[in-house]
Amino acid sequence: MRQAELSQLELLSHIDHLIDRCDDWPGEGTRWEPAQRARHFLQRVLPRVRSVRERLQMPLVIAMFGGTGTGKSSLVNAILGQEVTSSGRQRPTTLRPQILVHPEINFDLLQLPTDDCDLVRANVPLLEDIVIVDCPDPDTSETDDASSNVERLRKFLPQSDVLIYTSTQQKYRSANVQNELRDAAAGCKLVFVQTHADRDVDIREDWKKHLSDEYEIPELFFVDSVKGLQEQLSGKQASGELARLQNFLLHQLSSSNRGRIRRDNVLDLLYATLNRTSNLLQEYQPALQKMTAELEKNTRGIQEKMSRQLQEDLLGARQLWERRLVDAVVRRWGSSPFSWLLRLNHSLGTLLGSFGLMRARTTAHVALLGLTQGARLWKQHQQEQDFTSLVSELNDLAVSEGDIEEKRIVLNGYARQAGIDTKNLTENLNVQQLAIGSGFQEEFLHDAQKEVDQAVETLGQRNSRTYVRVMYDLLFLIYPGFLLYRIGRNFFYDSFLRGKEILTADFYIPAGVFLLLWCGLFIMLFTRRLRRGLKKEIRNLVSRLIQRRLHHDLFPALQHECQLAISQYKDLVNLEEECRSLRAEQASETNLASPR
Repeated sequence: MRQAELSQLELLSHIDHLIDRCDDWPGEGTRWEPAQRARHFLQRVLPRVRSVRERLQMPLVIAMFGGTGTGKSSLVNAILGQEVTSSGRQRPTTLRPQILVHPEINFDLLQLPTDDCDLVRANVPLLEDIVIVDCPDPDTSETDDASSNVERLRKFLPQSDVLIYTSTQQKYRSANVQNELRDAAAGCKLVFVQTHADRDVDIREDWKKHLSDEYEIPELFFVDSVKGLQEQLSGKQASGELARLQNFLLHQLSSSNRGRIRRDNVLDLLYATLNRTSNLLQEYQPALQKMTAELEKNTRGIQEKMSRQLQEDLLGARQLWERRLVDAVVRRWGSSPFSWLLRLNHSLGTLLGSFGLMRARTTAHVALLGLTQGARLWKQHQQEQDFTSLVSELNDLAVSEGDIEEKRIVLNGYARQAGIDTKNLTENLNVQQLAIGSGFQEEFLHDAQKEVDQAVETLGQRNSRTYVRVMYDLLFLIYPGFLLYRIGRNFFYDSFLRGKEILTADFYIPAGVFLLLWCGLFIMLFTRRLRRGLKKEIRNLVSRLIQRRLHHDLFPALQHECQLAISQYKDLVNLEEECRSLRAEQASETNLASPR
């Protein structure tokens, strides 16, 4: 197989894949009404695209298109060199479509609509590769059959591969004809011919300028059909513009070009459809963006409110924080005088209870002290549990039924503007669903718990660094060291060697009091240090929670539909861009006109 054939098959497979993807768009079910309308439009156009794709090797269908009295039938006779159709300049002659086909062509394979049509077999060389349809006038107003005429015309236009558009000096700006042409030109190549060259002024330059915004027009022809037909009937060759038009059609519409023309028509029609569809959906993008911003605003607002509330609750649980932080610090501190003091202070209640049990004299006294000690231990355990579950016990979500209803009404308004069907999406939303069902609170509380645990670890590590331990241990040992030195010197040196009296209670009682004050001072200083770092860490914790982007949303159903609509629009734009790129890559050198 030749390389050119392989390239052609690869291109066709790419086109087939693109058509299949268009058929699958928008994919899963959507509540976005513009996407539903766009899909219906696509589903109406894609069969026409596939029919053009399937007729790649069939003879080209050429439709004669133009206003009343522009000489379509006369031009057909002149092109073929035979009088095969009736013609008239001043009135609509072609009321029934006439299909001109070569006798050797199997007409049934073309699958053209033949109801209310005239089939004309003509043994003309040009018809070996093409079929010509002499269509009714789109602007007929002289008969009662005007609407039926237009309907007949519209039956054939979707089957056409090339339109030969005829016009005159009087008709070339006709709005009715141009509107019909605009609808028919999608997926067709075009040939523009000004007729009545025997009596009209050449208006091709102005005509080209008039059409240049919508069509790419490399060639226009100015033909005298009557003169050209007479020349050929008399045995002469056609001359002038008619001869140029015949050569042009013979070359451009040959069998070797039919696949290229239909391929280009498929891409042109598909691109025009995707472009029109994306333009329809683009109108709703600002509304979708506003809706997304409003959803984000509501979610962020509730997230910030919950974070601020968490900050108040954490700051209000200062004692629980201090107990947990001291545990974290002591675990890292190791064995040192100041860590022993922290442990002693932390378990002071337990030691006092144990001391009381040692002094109990009766069974009832032991039972009473045991009950008291058990209650104290249970309270400590509850406090630990309270700290662990502090984050998960936010009773007030700072959201009321009124808040939710207000947000629902506002978001429904944005959704309607964006074309999203909100039925059954938000009408049943209540506080419980907001707090639990949506997953929003679970994710927030899970992140908050992780942040709290991380804050405890961070503060514990920060307050148990080497220089902190050394500083507190050395400063704390100043007074106990002095007492040990004073007592040791008195007992070993003054009393044994110098004969002085041993220190009495008058020394030990004040010394003990000052030792307690000294210990209390250091515990207070260290607790103050923890508290100061605690407030700063809580502020940082809340700031991180506010800035964090949660995976769950406050209104997940609306958020899903909004994101789905945006994604569907992007998918359609990607299809359009792919089709446009394919058109540009496969653009062939041709002098046939085409829509922009």
